Amino acid sequence: MATSIESTALDFTNIKANLKTYLKQQSEFSDYDFEASGLSNILDVLAYNTHINGLIANMSLNESFLGTAQLRPSVASLATGLGYIPFSRTGSKAIVNISVDLSTTTERPSAISLPKGTKFTASVDDVTFTFQTQVAFTAIDNGAGIFQFLTAAGETNLEIFEGTQKQKTFRIGESSNTDVYIIPDLNMDTSTAEVQVFPNATSVSFTAYSSILNVTSITENSTVYILKEVPNGFYQLSFGSNDILGTQPEAGNVVTVDYLASNGPESNRATGFTALNQLTVDGTAYPLFVTTVTRAHGGKEKEEIESIRKAAPFQYATQNRMVTPEDYSAIIKRNFPTLITNVKSWGGEDNPDPKFGTVFSAIIFPDEATETQKTTVKQGITNLVEDLAIISFNVEFADPINTYIENDIFYQINPNLTPLSIQAVTQQIEAAKVTYYTANTGDFDKSFRRSNLLTDIDAVSPAVLSSRMDVRMQQRITPTLNAVNNVTLTFPAAIHVPLNNTEQIITSTTFKVKNVGGIEKTVKMKNVGTTIALKDTASDTIIVDSIGSIEYETGKVKIVSFKPTEIPAGTEIKVSVTPANESVVAPVRNNILQYDKSLSNVTPVTVAAKY
Repeated sequence: MATSIESTALDFTNIKANLKTYLKQQSEFSDYDFEASGLSNILDVLAYNTHINGLIANMSLNESFLGTAQLRPSVASLATGLGYIPFSRTGSKAIVNISVDLSTTTERPSAISLPKGTKFTASVDDVTFTFQTQVAFTAIDNGAGIFQFLTAAGETNLEIFEGTQKQKTFRIGESSNTDVYIIPDLNMDTSTAEVQVFPNATSVSFTAYSSILNVTSITENSTVYILKEVPNGFYQLSFGSNDILGTQPEAGNVVTVDYLASNGPESNRATGFTALNQLTVDGTAYPLFVTTVTRAHGGKEKEEIESIRKAAPFQYATQNRMVTPEDYSAIIKRNFPTLITNVKSWGGEDNPDPKFGTVFSAIIFPDEATETQKTTVKQGITNLVEDLAIISFNVEFADPINTYIENDIFYQINPNLTPLSIQAVTQQIEAAKVTYYTANTGDFDKSFRRSNLLTDIDAVSPAVLSSRMDVRMQQRITPTLNAVNNVTLTFPAAIHVPLNNTEQIITSTTFKVKNVGGIEKTVKMKNVGTTIALKDTASDTIIVDSIGSIEYETGKVKIVSFKPTEIPAGTEIKVSVTPANESVVAPVRNNILQYDKSLSNVTPVTVAAKY
């Protein structure tokens, strides 16, 4: 008799059942009752051992590949093998103005310095955090004894960083030793690390080493260090060797690593900074006056597993050179991890108005980022492109375009199937909508899918029998009042073609214009075929036949020569259109989908059923 044993079922119960099946195929056990027998206990041990071995083998295999690994040490190690170094915890930073008043001093200096490491405190939710300067700043007398500290570029906006200053020191052993230099600090912000190599313990002079992430070319004499995460979450410092990745410190040298240990995102939103110490000038202490320009922002935890899993292959594919749009995005993210939230790049040939020989990049900055910071980042990216671009492409920056989703939801409800009121169920549906949009919009390449949202709504309560949804896309105009405005809105999807001249597929919030007689009217936009007209909201009549046109296939709405005099709702006019396909809106290039709750509705329809 042929015997077999199943090898695909690896849970305990199936393993034991398969062992019994195998034994029953043997003549000596064909009529054996395995229950409550000694042999049953032996089978338990065998099944348990096989089950554990199967789990270990499965886990070992999964943890060997970036796409299936579940443990952070495995993902970080595999990413490092691809040349990608996951981001550490990052401290927040704030922008402040700092000055000191020496007007009461008769013989005051012409210039004074604010040293690196000057500390400031601020609180978030009654928790106090310490911030400090990372470079020295200089101030000169304004003639009245007020000294305003400035950056090297002469700007008053100064950056201060959250964290506690720490230092780790290593002594380099003999070159034949394979020493490992570990910085045992889970809170280390690697972006603030400064590595210096001294000839010996008593030497004052040193050689500064640069992070491998900040260099674009390496020779045998380059002084480069690598700082990477190890399995226990600490950080390992290493150098080039044998003329690979530059030179390494020699035996007897002393290496110091100065860095900030940060609290990550906990210090975000800190404001109202107070200097922890006074500034001493010619032996006299003076208080520092601090004005907050932007509250603390940019603090992050260590890079998440899914982010590492997604970014590492792209970083490996770039090989530290910029050729494809994906290369641009990956390298920009790597070099400016704390200064940008996300980036999207595309070739000029894919631009709505093609521009060959150009790569476009759209950047999402933190809300608190100043225009000066944005300009600095963009200039840094331009310099990076000059160093790493293989082909002579220009880089141009495009602002992210927000497209808002509006929806009108109608759902059938049987009140007999829930103890809640209809109003309470409606509130649950509103909450489900917010949850969906929070998870699925607000970033590049995130799409809206109507079916997914309707599924979430139907799952809110057994009383929700069915639901349907009307979808609109919305973009916003901030016009110049009392002036002629020409605006082109490019929606991320085709616009629905009206079946007749009465079907409305475009509308807007109200604004005021003056008609031919100079009388101010409150109007909104509407379409008449492919033409955009202005309708008087009071008389419900058209007062301007044409202020623009609609290109349905390309999703463009061109509004020309309109001259608003007032916008009652604020400073923006919201223009809404019906997409050709309401089932899905997928953003392209620099488009980002958002949710406009104010123009969305949820309407219950009560079903007259008794059960």
